[in-house]
Amino acid sequence: MKNSFNELGISPPILKALEDMGFEEPTEVQSKAIPHILNKEDLIVMSKTGSGKTAVFGVSMLQLTDPAMAGPQGLILTPTRELAVQVDSDIKQISKHLRHKTTAVYGQHSMNVEILALKKGVTIVTGTPGRVFDHISHGNLITKNIRFLVLDEADRMLDMGFIDQVVKIIRTLPKDRVTLLFSATIPAEVRRICREYMKHPVTVEIESPTMTVDTIQQTYYRVERNEKRVWLNRLLLVERPESCMIFCNTRIAVDHVQSFLSQKGYASQALHGDIPQGRRLKTIQQFKEGEFHILVATDVAARGIHIDDLSLVINYDVPMEKDSYVHRIGRTGRVGKDGRAITMVTSEDIMGLYEIEEHIGAMITEGELPTEAVFNEHKTEVDKWIQANSQKARPPRTASQPGLKEAQRKPSHPKQAQSRPPQHREKSRDRQPEVNTDYKAGKGSRPAHPAQQARPANTSGRPSYAAGRPAAPHSPAAGKPPAGPVKEIAKKQAAEPKKPFLQRVLQRLFSKNKQ
Repeated sequence: MKNSFNELGISPPILKALEDMGFEEPTEVQSKAIPHILNKEDLIVMSKTGSGKTAVFGVSMLQLTDPAMAGPQGLILTPTRELAVQVDSDIKQISKHLRHKTTAVYGQHSMNVEILALKKGVTIVTGTPGRVFDHISHGNLITKNIRFLVLDEADRMLDMGFIDQVVKIIRTLPKDRVTLLFSATIPAEVRRICREYMKHPVTVEIESPTMTVDTIQQTYYRVERNEKRVWLNRLLLVERPESCMIFCNTRIAVDHVQSFLSQKGYASQALHGDIPQGRRLKTIQQFKEGEFHILVATDVAARGIHIDDLSLVINYDVPMEKDSYVHRIGRTGRVGKDGRAITMVTSEDIMGLYEIEEHIGAMITEGELPTEAVFNEHKTEVDKWIQANSQKARPPRTASQPGLKEAQRKPSHPKQAQSRPPQHREKSRDRQPEVNTDYKAGKGSRPAHPAQQARPANTSGRPSYAAGRPAAPHSPAAGKPPAGPVKEIAKKQAAEPKKPFLQRVLQRLFSKNKQ
């Protein structure tokens, strides 16, 4: 096995890029597979996730393609959009000292942007089967110059129902090409593709005794279903990871867990299939750049998302598929680095855990749930970690700011209040209305509005339909209240039953005739 990239016959510009990316020496799969590809042989690679296989085909294709020639010369098919973006990003980094151009095409992405990139000319295209086939069907992606085909995560593409589209794409490609297939497992349908569309492929199998990354410390905790979120919070405080991915089985569970973490004050984000593609890609990028350190996700992110130095994976739910466990915890401990995986197990999940242990060929250690003494012992570290992972809050307003209490009150006329500048709003609030100081409220009565205080009470005995209008100069309300006899007459009239209108008119007419 070659112990350095230089011994593999890799060109200096690519060696420089690998050094910039932090690659010190090739992994086992890189040492065994790259020489076969540089020799232009078809290759089947069976390797666990996180073994560095992206560099296997990325380095080889960049070295064997010519950016000056018509393209695309390389096509990479991936099962998910996230993996397509990730692979394209990795190849861009590897080719940064070369003149190659690459692009990624995938669903829920702008077709016009992708067409423009393809027309400008690219050496390597990475994409999902559906979108790639669309571009080929519409003549946007020319396949006659393709010399390399990569099927990445082939078993996953089979699981997701993409195999028929993959076959359609293969039939449009030149037969004189190098085909590379990468898969954790080789189901019968994938084996059929190898047999029909590859030329005497060489098989490289990287064996792992436990089917998982050996450097991952795996632990499970028994919890009650209704206490899972409480213990999730406590385990985070005990572990205090620099970065963490939490996996749930459903999108609803992801939203609930992420909402719980937000309520606790943690800076966290959710990632699942119902979230728009653009936002998902932005979330992944922000997580990689360390803008937040806790990502809650479904298995849509379990494969193909490379997060450097991910220190902890938490299985909030025991995965329904045994292989999903391998792919989930493979996000940590990548390329020989140490990692840690925790699984929360309820009484209903315990049999599923035993099946996973049988599947991976290893026992998962049961851990003891942390006690209050553990938190007290590490209180200082816990407080620092909480501070480092808390949401960025806006600076609170101080009580000394003028008009703070008044500003919290809802204005009687919202539109008018909003249309004024803040300074004017504060001045109008600070100005006291002129109030009739001679007004005295009766016992048990409530003080009237200032506008009502300045207006005498309606004593006419008639309902007031214009309460807000000023009284006429000649009206009783403009002067002193009417005398006592007038009040008595008004009461008497109110007490007498009112005659019908027609009867009152006839009565007046008869009375006039008598006069």
